Amino acid sequence: MASLKLLLGLIPSTEKIEQEEKTLLAEFERLKSISESQKLARFNELHELVNSEGFKQKKKEIESLSYKNSEEYAKEKEFLSLKKAKDIVMYFRTVEGNALKRFRELDGSEKIKKYEELKQLVSEAGFRERMKSKDFSGSDDARKLAEFKQMDSSPDIKEYYSFKNSKEYANFLNIDGSSRLARFNELKEYTSSKEFQEKKAFLLDKNRFQKTEEYKTLKEYLDLKNDPDIVWYLKTKDSDKFDVLKKRELVFSEEFDSDTLDTKRWLTNYYWGEKLLHDRYSLESDLHFYTEKDNFEIRHSYLKIITKPQKIQGKAWSPVRGFTIKEFNYTSGIINTGNSFRQKYGIFTAKIKLGDPNARHSFWLVGEKTTPHINICTTAGGKVWFTLFTEDGKQIKSKVSGKYAQKSYIFTLEWTPDKLIWKINGVEAFSTTENIPQEPMYINLAGGVTAPVNSMTSMEIDWVRVYIPKN
Repeated sequence: MASLKLLLGLIPSTEKIEQEEKTLLAEFERLKSISESQKLARFNELHELVNSEGFKQKKKEIESLSYKNSEEYAKEKEFLSLKKAKDIVMYFRTVEGNALKRFRELDGSEKIKKYEELKQLVSEAGFRERMKSKDFSGSDDARKLAEFKQMDSSPDIKEYYSFKNSKEYANFLNIDGSSRLARFNELKEYTSSKEFQEKKAFLLDKNRFQKTEEYKTLKEYLDLKNDPDIVWYLKTKDSDKFDVLKKRELVFSEEFDSDTLDTKRWLTNYYWGEKLLHDRYSLESDLHFYTEKDNFEIRHSYLKIITKPQKIQGKAWSPVRGFTIKEFNYTSGIINTGNSFRQKYGIFTAKIKLGDPNARHSFWLVGEKTTPHINICTTAGGKVWFTLFTEDGKQIKSKVSGKYAQKSYIFTLEWTPDKLIWKINGVEAFSTTENIPQEPMYINLAGGVTAPVNSMTSMEIDWVRVYIPKN
């Protein structure tokens, strides 16, 4: 029976498991890379040197340095000169004052636009001619003239144009955005920085051990000691977090990174159909026929095995009647590693979205004969099944809800000489110690139907991996 966690759906998410695995692998690769690096070798060499009595006792005379001859002094002097410059002083007084703020509030405003429109209107010769007319009083032109005079005498309008035409504003425009201002700000930031203060203090210091070769050696050592890689390595190297990786070896990996299926690795047929029949076939009880390539699709590193309604004629195998020609109502696909990879014992795992649980989507192992046969996961009757078919025809099996077919999960079989353990996302789903197979087996993945389904369905495989224990 499946564990309570599986029954209740209380298992780690596939994304979480993959991220933890990815992080652990990245950290393990980082550990190995650092352990073999020249950086660590140099750190160990320097660690022994700088902690020796000879190094601790050795000192040298320090060369004198003058701050006034330094680049830092020249930059500070340039900054102080700019800081006192009249145009720079006036610029910042303008920026900090209220006149510029009030100017910007009016600049481009509807009020200014209205004023300038009226000013242009009353300045036109035609307008002045109309003013001489006896009908001018009370006219729309008279109203506009009055409005212009009122605006022309308003304090904010006068202040706006006074500032716009001022030397102060001209200076502001000349300095704002200039290379001179940029240089001032650059120097201000630099001379206020910790880096500058430290360099200045350093250059003014008359007793500087830092100028010796011994100091350079010590600094290199301290830099390495504080290097994130070295700090992390020393903290992590004796951790047991990598034991799971150290105790296993990856012997098979398929990530489906190519645009097409690797046919040197995968047969798209039953192994014996390829080897003996040189043709493809399905079982007489199947409603589907396996095509060579029409029911496969690889996209975004996912292999999709598609099962779809499609009438097709092909060979059907029956233990009683042998091979006959049958019309199938569905097509699907099968792949296996019968020619390329077989393994006895180990961890067989794949990230799979099985799809419609009423269809038959399977991930299984088989050897030279039809049994023993291990279904790592398969769908049928709305459930996900875990089954061992023994040589004597016995079925040892368990099942879980079909919900585990409808999203991507990591299905795993741990096979040792005396036990089989099935897992979903690392949570045990089923186990047995009976009739454990003792022969190399190859990987199979296939879609199909043994009962009608209403529409096209598919299983999606992100990756397949096999590990063996490392001695």
